[in-house]
Amino acid sequence: MENQIENSKEINVKGIILLVGTILGALTGWVAKETFLGFAGGLVGGLIFAIIFISILLPNKTHDR
Repeated sequence: MENQIENSKEINVKGIILLVGTILGALTGWVAKETFLGFAGGLVGGLIFAIIFISILLPNKTHDR
């Protein structure tokens, strides 16, 4: 019974990483360029970096089980 309750509370880690990466990339681009084009470029750059992080670095994490 406890396993069913814990499984229903799973967090979508990949989605959170994508969201945080795109937001921080957009803010960084906007602060660096101070234009909307910098904001859009940072948004795309942050999304690309988050996708690379999820696909390459995250799967290689060692597990204790």
